[in-house]
Amino acid sequence: MGREAELQTLTTGLYGAGASSSRRAIAGSLGIGKTTLVKQFKAVAQANDFLTTDSVVPIYADDTSDSLFGRVLGSVYDILLANRPHIVDHPAMQAAQVLVRAARERIRGGGGSMFGVGASVSQSMVTTAPRDMLLDGPRVLRDLMTLVGESDAHGVLVHLNNLEHLSESDAERAGVILRDLRDPMLMHNGLHVVLVGTVEAIRATVLTHAQVRTTFSVLTLEPLDLAEVQALLRERYAWMRLDKTAPFVTPVNDQAVATLYELFEGDLRGVLKALEDGVTPNIGLVPTQTSLPKSETHVFGPLAFDDLRPTLQRAYLAELNTLVEPSRVAQLTGWGQQDASAIHTQKSLGILWGISQSAVSQAVTALTRAGYVRVIPRALGSPTQYVLTGRSRLIFT
Repeated sequence: MGREAELQTLTTGLYGAGASSSRRAIAGSLGIGKTTLVKQFKAVAQANDFLTTDSVVPIYADDTSDSLFGRVLGSVYDILLANRPHIVDHPAMQAAQVLVRAARERIRGGGGSMFGVGASVSQSMVTTAPRDMLLDGPRVLRDLMTLVGESDAHGVLVHLNNLEHLSESDAERAGVILRDLRDPMLMHNGLHVVLVGTVEAIRATVLTHAQVRTTFSVLTLEPLDLAEVQALLRERYAWMRLDKTAPFVTPVNDQAVATLYELFEGDLRGVLKALEDGVTPNIGLVPTQTSLPKSETHVFGPLAFDDLRPTLQRAYLAELNTLVEPSRVAQLTGWGQQDASAIHTQKSLGILWGISQSAVSQAVTALTRAGYVRVIPRALGSPTQYVLTGRSRLIFT
């Protein structure tokens, strides 16, 4: 819902690449629907003879060029195996299996079953060194893509993710890795890559280095507007009816959705989670004032925001108090009780909390990862700004 234009942009770029490769980065704030859009994109691509799967290739903070290349090669191998299992004995697949097995066993450092074949390889027994991945890997990947080009498929679509879990410095390092892997990994004919992350993460990984910036096209997602969110919910409620011939009653009224939408500032995932957390315990507990004939049972109507608020505040406050570090709870509480809508920098938070800037950095990183604080996309050269998420605002509003 509400992403038809963006989906058309993605599919047009994919089809327009022909036999060549394509690279697309999707940027947007947390919970805006980036991953959902990519899932639909992959479904459309697969229906049009591009090979893909639901799996993603994560980018980790401690990645190196060979480790990321190994996971991408493994993803391509898995995609081909899942969609065309009969080619498993092809020489290109056999060569890829050796490198993929070595990379995965090096990470695990133990035994296991690989592609249905029992294997027990300790980390010290792996014969493929990291340098071999970047020596032999590009050739093996090229041979896999040649195999795809000679088949009935139009290409392979790989999904890179996990950028939103990286720090700014780790995202910048990921950009260096992508720069170094541009030619050996990203430019093979028939290979299509979609990279997903927050605006800040995409800026650090894709837009910092010219070699990457000129290779990727960036699609920035804006939040769905309130009318689109309301339409999405109506479609969901209609689909969830047990009796498809009967009309549905919305669990919450439009004003409650509008209030949550304002609190979460475009975080659709947060709105949907708040609706689930707030509505489920209250279904059937708030009757409408509608008069009905005595012969009919009492009807329960949509909940208002004031019906949801106590349930959500109790649930989210209980979750907050489970944080391992009590100091984080105290810091968030101090912020929320002073002004839950305030925008802060590390400097202003240091004043509010009475701690050093390095301690502020650690605190906001922990609270951001826990889902209570979010980073506002910033202009180059300006200080990073932070705001409370909708979950936090519900606790302190």
